[in-house]
This record gives sequence, C-alpha cells and structure tokens, in this order.
Amino acid sequence: MIIKTYIVNSETEAYPMIFHDLGAEAFILNTKQIKTGGFFGLFRKKQVEVVAAADHFAEKSTQVELAVEVEKPSKDTQNEVLKELSEMKGLISTIVRDEKKAIPTAVEKWVRRLREQEVDEEVIEYIIKKINKIHVSLQNLSAPEIEQVFLEIIEQLFEEGKAIETGSSSSLITLLGPTGVGKTTTIAKLAAARVFQQRQKVGLLTTDTYRIAAVEQLKTYAGILNIPLEVVANPDDLQKSMEALKGCQMVFMDSAGRNYLEDEYIEEINTYLHNDAPQENYLVLSMTTRWRDMRKIVDQMKSVPIDKLILTKWDETSCYGVALNMVYHYPYPLSYLSFGQGVPQDIMLADPLFMAKKILGVDENESGSSIPIKTII
Repeated sequence: MIIKTYIVNSETEAYPMIFHDLGAEAFILNTKQIKTGGFFGLFRKKQVEVVAAADHFAEKSTQVELAVEVEKPSKDTQNEVLKELSEMKGLISTIVRDEKKAIPTAVEKWVRRLREQEVDEEVIEYIIKKINKIHVSLQNLSAPEIEQVFLEIIEQLFEEGKAIETGSSSSLITLLGPTGVGKTTTIAKLAAARVFQQRQKVGLLTTDTYRIAAVEQLKTYAGILNIPLEVVANPDDLQKSMEALKGCQMVFMDSAGRNYLEDEYIEEINTYLHNDAPQENYLVLSMTTRWRDMRKIVDQMKSVPIDKLILTKWDETSCYGVALNMVYHYPYPLSYLSFGQGVPQDIMLADPLFMAKKILGVDENESGSSIPIKTII
C-alpha cells in the first residue's frame, strides 16, 4: 500500500494530486486542519493536511485524465450538479409543505385561535396529537365536527385539572398570591357563600397589615356578614387569633399580596402556613397576567405548600389560554373562577365546558355572572 500526505489550502485542491500520484483507486485516510509557516509562531497560515492511500498504481493516462476532469469540471457537469441540488431543495420544500397541508383548513383555524388565546405550544401539540389519535382521517370531518372535537379535548383537559369539591375537612383556608389579584374580595365571596348557603359560622383572618385599605375592606365585609375578624401582625400571633376564632366552623385567612419573584417574601409567607389546625392553601392568580409572568411566579413559589388554584378577573380579559396552560403544566387542582366585585355572586366552581368554550370563542354570550350561585359550593 502506498500512503502519501498532502498539505493544501482545501481538501478539493488535493484531489487532482491524489489521482495523479495514486490513481483512480486512491482513497482518503484522514483530513485535518493545520497551521503552517509563520515567524516565531506569528502569522501562521491555516491549511489542510490530507492523507491518501492506494493499493496499486493505475495507468498514467487514466491518472492524468481523471486529474484533468477533477480540476476543471465541464460547464455541463456544473449545470447538472446545480440541477440536482435544486431538485433536492424542491423535494425538501414539498415534504415540509405536504406535512403542513396534512392538517385540514378547519383544524388550522382552531390552532390559530389557540395561539391567539396564548395557549402554550406544548399544549397545542398535545391537543393535535390527541385529535390525530382519535380521528385517523380528519378530512372526513365537517367543520362543526372538528369544532366539537377541539371542544371535547380541551374540556377533558380542564376536567382532569379540576378540583374535586367533596366538602373541605380543613378549618383554615388561606389565600395566597401576588398583589392585585383580588384575594380580599375572593375571601369575602367564599365566606359569604358559606354563611348564606351552608349557614356555617365563619371567621376571617388577615395578615395583610401592609395595606390599611385591605384591613378596612375585610372589616366592612365582616360587618355585613356579621362574622368575626382577627388581624395577625406576625406569625407568633396566629395561634392566638385561631384560639379567638375557635367557635368558627371555617376560617378564611387573607395573606399580604407581595412580589413573589423575591425570595424573602416566599420565606415570609411560609411562616404563616404551618399550624396545628387542618389547613388548605389556595393560590390566587389573575387571568390578566401574561403566561410567561404567571409561570415565573408559580415556579418561584415551588417551596410553598399549595393545595388548590383560584383564577380571578375572568371579566377583565378576552384571552383565556393561561387557564389551560396552568392545568396542563402544574399539579394544582383548579377550584374556583372569579368574575368581578359582586359579593358573593361573582364566583363559581371551575366549569370545564364553560372554560373550553371561552378559549375557543363559542357561546360568547355566556358570562360568569349568569351562573347560578348554587354552583359555588
């Protein structure tokens, strides 16, 4: 076997020399980038080292003929190569285009709707896969049938993420969440539902001593409902306040709305969540929050023992995708939806069909306030 090494500016530059020296049967053993020349290590030139080998020599005429053919390809050869590359590019484009066309126009319409609703791409992909699994031939479905398929799958996702309301065995329910999501009003709605519907004796607690208005607001609600209110200034006072409310069947605790992207506030809220009394913690989030911001908040609160989820301000948005994203990505069962300032009527148990219709934009005449109050608890 004959082995030769060539130092050239490019690998293709070596081919004529290899064919000339080693013949048509030659083959490349190795190529690598090297630096050559220079002065005291400076100004070195980048080149390619090509190692080639052959078992025997071909006829000289063949070597020269091949060398010339490689060195100077004809115009026809160049055109043929360009044609093949163009055809390959066209083939790839056709494959991509055909894959997109595999989804009927009616399905594309609903995918666009989901994106407009800021439904996460992973969730959309899941829905499409689910549809393809259920219906092998989407082309055979009418537009209303495809709409119904989307509705059923999204409804099922919400159904799987819905809290099961069997009557809470906890005597203390705490509402957590960032500032401005409507925790205080939501507590008033839940407390009023217990008082008016179940005739329970209910008490209120607040740890939100940072905002005087929040305390005064709860005092107003407590006065209207004729129920006791305790203000907790620090975690050490919590047990004493619970003792003062021990005659209540249910106590709702309002927490301070803080910037939960900061670790110190996460640590602070955790100090109120470890009590002797059975306790459930509800994370309250606003539907007006963008999904990427909501996700940051929830991820930051991973050390907080969250049991259930409440989504507020459904009446202040036309974009409902964050609700679907939450039940898909997080294990917190969705318990209540809140719609406005009305106490207690503007709240309802999470309704999978209602939420699915909101996302898809069907039956837009429905609103949360039209849901009978008996569905709350």
